[in-house]
Parts: sequence; C-alpha cells; structure tokens
Amino acid sequence: MIIALAACSAGDDTADGTRSLCAEGGALNDQCEGPITTPRDACWRMVDCGAIPAHNDDPNNLDWDRCVSDITSMDDVQQQLVIACIAASTCDQLRNDNRRCRRLGEN
Repeated sequence: MIIALAACSAGDDTADGTRSLCAEGGALNDQCEGPITTPRDACWRMVDCGAIPAHNDDPNNLDWDRCVSDITSMDDVQQQLVIACIAASTCDQLRNDNRRCRRLGEN
C-alpha cells in the first residue's frame, strides 16, 4: 500500500511540456506564471514555448533580443495588443506562427 502511494506522489505525474511545466498547450490558469505585461515577459513566453530561440547569431532572424526590440519600438496601443495576444495564445499557436501576434503591431 505504501509503495502504491509513493508511486502516485506529487511531482511524478507532471509533464514538462515544451520548455516548462505550464508551456504544454498553453497555461490553463493563472497558477503557472505571473501576468505577462511587458515586452520582456512576452518574449520570454515565446522562448519558453519554443517559438523563438533565446539567442540567434544571425541578426536577421528573430530571437529574444530582437523580439523585445521589435515590441518596444511599437506605440503603446500596439504593444498592448501584441503582449495580450502572446499571453492569450497557446504554445502550439505561438510555435506554429510566431508572427501572428507580432502582426498586430504593424501599421
């Protein structure tokens, strides 16, 4: 009986998803991460989901630095739209089309 309880203990049945516990399919509730309110937060979510790399040697390819730079160069309303889109998207959506949310910031 004790062995069966030990096999079902907390932590044994979790899946790490793409990069972190809450990245698999998108967070279902607010327990996984704090609110995504800044360009840095949004870009880390993109990295955590595997949509963009943390660093890319090619300056023409999107990575965390360029993501932050792109979002911060937008006006306030565009930034809010892009950040809200990234926060509301599942990791699968972000991986399948990492430009979908960033297009909201285009004029």
